Amino acid sequence: MPELPIHAQPLPSHGRTRAFAVPLVLFVLALALWQGPWQFHSPVPEATVVPAWAIDPTPVRRPKLRPQIQLAGFSYTCSDCHRFFSSPPETIRSLTQHRNVELKHGINTRCFNCHHLTNRDALVDDWGREIPYDQPQLVCAKCHGPVYRDWLHGSHGRTNGYWDLTRGPQERRKCIECHDPHVPPFPPMPPAPPPSTLRMGEQGDGHHDDAVNPLRLRPSVTHEPAENPTVPDGGTEAEEYVP
Repeated sequence: MPELPIHAQPLPSHGRTRAFAVPLVLFVLALALWQGPWQFHSPVPEATVVPAWAIDPTPVRRPKLRPQIQLAGFSYTCSDCHRFFSSPPETIRSLTQHRNVELKHGINTRCFNCHHLTNRDALVDDWGREIPYDQPQLVCAKCHGPVYRDWLHGSHGRTNGYWDLTRGPQERRKCIECHDPHVPPFPPMPPAPPPSTLRMGEQGDGHHDDAVNPLRLRPSVTHEPAENPTVPDGGTEAEEYVP
């Protein structure tokens, strides 16, 4: 019987096993990769959803900085009505008009602590002089001097506009654009969510001499008292020594 060529000769048993095993292994690996058991897990947490009100640059309140009211489609100034009658100098009594006003402003229980007695289109200072209606911060300064000083220097209140004045102007928001002049305290508000830092790790291990690297995991350190603490000179064995 003539001998078959090499490429036509049957493979030995171990060769046939290898011929089937290699494709099988490759298929299993491809299937495993397709299932994705070794997916990359980023150490960066998911982005925190910040509510729109937390980054809204518009003022908290939008009061009218002029003595004007809208009624039935017409605009009236305060003096359009108040010039026909005079109010009593004390206003501790219940109001017959402006019943929508809720006055909770500490010891300021009189309307005329802030409003001018005769010219209702103006506010008033401590000496009875008129303050323009669009300058309410001068009224607030009568009682809140330190806060008014901080507001002048930009450490209290809000500044809108540009830090770089070559690109645009800055605008200081006035007191009543954040505070209700009749009820100044802010109502309870939900705080904005905290920032999500990257792998900060445990930060309360008490070490302050080394620089904090936010990209390095800091292991938790448990301080255990020594079995035989050293007693400093001049101390007694009853004293506790903390190195």
